[in-house]
Amino acid sequence: MQHKSLGDSAYEWKMVWLLAVLFGIVGLDRLVVVYLFPILIPELGLSNTQAGAIASVLALTWALSTYVLGGVSDRHGRKKVLIYSGIFFSLMTWMTGAVKSFTGMLVVRGLLGVGEGGVFSASVATLAEISTPKRRGLNMGIHQAFFPLLGIGLGPIIATQLSLYMPWEWVFFLLGIPGLILTVMLAKLMREPRKVTVERDAHKSAPITSVLKFRNIWVTTVIGSLFQTGLFVFSTFVALYLTQVVGLSLSTTGLIVSGWGFGGFIGMIAVPALSDRWGRKPVLVTCATIYGLLMLAFALSHAGPWVMFSILFAAGIFGFGIAPLFLAVIPSESVPSNMTGAAVGVPTGVSELIGGVLMPVIAGGLADLYGLALPMMVVGAVSLAAAVTGLFLIETAPGAATHLVTSSALAVTSE
Repeated sequence: MQHKSLGDSAYEWKMVWLLAVLFGIVGLDRLVVVYLFPILIPELGLSNTQAGAIASVLALTWALSTYVLGGVSDRHGRKKVLIYSGIFFSLMTWMTGAVKSFTGMLVVRGLLGVGEGGVFSASVATLAEISTPKRRGLNMGIHQAFFPLLGIGLGPIIATQLSLYMPWEWVFFLLGIPGLILTVMLAKLMREPRKVTVERDAHKSAPITSVLKFRNIWVTTVIGSLFQTGLFVFSTFVALYLTQVVGLSLSTTGLIVSGWGFGGFIGMIAVPALSDRWGRKPVLVTCATIYGLLMLAFALSHAGPWVMFSILFAAGIFGFGIAPLFLAVIPSESVPSNMTGAAVGVPTGVSELIGGVLMPVIAGGLADLYGLALPMMVVGAVSLAAAVTGLFLIETAPGAATHLVTSSALAVTSE
């Protein structure tokens, strides 16, 4: 079987869409639990702090898994990591429906993060290697667009509507099936990328920490930490805020939050594609600024459901649109290809630890003390801070007029 070449467009597109849908299922299985918190919290006797911890533990293991398994895929191949990770996270989704305690939820959701982190890092590295250079931004955007589409757009609708017709346990049993089906399809279709096969032998001595020599890895790590803080604090507590503070029904809440995901689906395709033409840096800074202002408007307004839906829809376009840039595109373009897995793993892992692990627990404690309105204020502030941080990026887009630097010029040590 021949490996994919740059001219093999049919294979490239098949892999883009297959990995995109798989990553969407990752998002759905990860976030569906937070949409069911209004049911789970009273049934399992949880506090807001414990709810935050359940969301945070997955972020912790995702962070560690992304870093470790990203490096493993650099050395031992993308396909093995993708297949084993896909099977494992699907099984842990099933197990979520079998546990009935806070401790059980912590353990199972933590294990779920191990599999999902492996899928993320290996799939991004795969797409970076098989994509035609001028389509890399678009391909990464399509891939990551399915996370908000299925996880945040359809996720709250699926979770809240299914919960009307079946016990919450069966929601998780049902949602564990698609990941297994897609993993089987991936096992049959995927070819190990040529660059991994060649460069794994040529660069065996390159440590994972080598990516820290590149300035963009540090900058994208800070941006990612700020963005993930807003993402996971908001997604963890928005359903509780809208049902308990605003007084909306769970089904209406699901529809409002879905606007964030549907907008994100559009943005994650359009924004990276625009960055292929206009450059990663200016697009990221502009979109992060607009996103921050829109999320502040959502937190400060007490409008009707359709207005809140519209604000979140627009915010999703600009906010989620930049996520592929700082989590995948810029890191992968800033290092040699044998370091791609680790380069993606570092900003993703650190940002998950800070934004996904620490902040939901802290925000949950603050919500217990001061009310659920406070976590809603976080997203806008951290997004504006991310826009300022983006000014320190070095441009990497192959088609941008400002892309005049080589890989060595991107390194911190050469600045």
